[in-house]
Amino acid sequence: MRSYDFAELVYRKVESDELDYKSAMSWRTMTRQEKGKIVRHLTAFANTRGGFLVIGVSEDVSGVPSLYTGVSEEQAGSFDPTPVGDFINAHIEPALDYTIERPLIDGKRYVIFVVKPFKQLPHVCSRGVENELQEGIFYIRTAEASSRPARRAHEMQELLRRCMRNEREQLGRILRGILYETRQSAAGEKSRLSDQILDAERYFRHRRNRNGICLKFAMYPDRALNSASTPADLHEAVKKSVFPCSKPEFLSQNAAAGGQAANGSVRFLSVEQPLMWQFFDNGLFCFFRDVESNRITLENLARFCAESTRFAGKLAQNLNLSEELLTLKISLSPADEAVIEPDYRTGEKEVAAEIRRSAADLISGQEQHAARLLRRIGEQFQLPDKQLDHFHSAISTFLECR
Repeated sequence: MRSYDFAELVYRKVESDELDYKSAMSWRTMTRQEKGKIVRHLTAFANTRGGFLVIGVSEDVSGVPSLYTGVSEEQAGSFDPTPVGDFINAHIEPALDYTIERPLIDGKRYVIFVVKPFKQLPHVCSRGVENELQEGIFYIRTAEASSRPARRAHEMQELLRRCMRNEREQLGRILRGILYETRQSAAGEKSRLSDQILDAERYFRHRRNRNGICLKFAMYPDRALNSASTPADLHEAVKKSVFPCSKPEFLSQNAAAGGQAANGSVRFLSVEQPLMWQFFDNGLFCFFRDVESNRITLENLARFCAESTRFAGKLAQNLNLSEELLTLKISLSPADEAVIEPDYRTGEKEVAAEIRRSAADLISGQEQHAARLLRRIGEQFQLPDKQLDHFHSAISTFLECR
């Protein structure tokens, strides 16, 4: 479920236990029964092995889903995660794990629901919809591309087996955590953070529809945030931590003000600028920005290091993590296509600089830490020490002026 090709899904032409097609429609004008039918398909996917609901493909006269009409921009915009999620969660328990994607394929827009299989308990209909959803029913997806109630004994047994398997896996994770608490939990959390960063970058590149040079920043604490932190809390902390300047290289106040809740995080993807940020409820903050040209000035890179380092310290402070150890990482990829002016290059596919400091240390020594990050990146581009030393004082001046 983590790797998929939207174009391949749209053009597959065959519905299955993990794929269903619907003709173009608008969530705003759909009847309650039509919305209930969508919920039935999504729930059936989640109770089976996950799947995809593609909107914008109609059937031809022989019943084959091969008329690729796509949807209008108004129809695509109607599938807003908030009203759609409100309707789904009012009829299904527990809440479904899904995303709504709007890929542009061969000049046509589609809406694709990406549904993940249940992790602990199967999803049951908690509220009926006439002729589409029946309260108390577990819906499943069959090999014949039907989304129907699990009425046979072996189907209910399969749901129970998966519940028991999930429980065993969860119990196994708990036991492994007890036996190898420090080493295993640290390695597992780092792997999970890496996956989240990678998924966020893939989302950004897919939405931007380009694979050019990307300047990236990530920050995360040693320990996950309090689970009580809501997306609204995270968003408010971001807005309070932004670095005010007229021409930011990192995060502007307008970009910080934008954002919406998205699967345990708050995310902002700019329409006007080539950037995205995402703040997860475990404390991971990611930032991505396309480099429009392959040429980067050292001054702009220095300002990026300065702004992001100061932001990280303020963000942790606003979340009451002043004494918590934080990892900061700035990276550039594909670095072998980039040039730091006038003509400094690297043969590495990615260059990265990483430091680990407390929020209090970041705030009190932000100039030194920003300069350290800049130096580590510059060294990989083989910049001379004299130039890097000059920008140490330039960073201090820049931060003092703001």
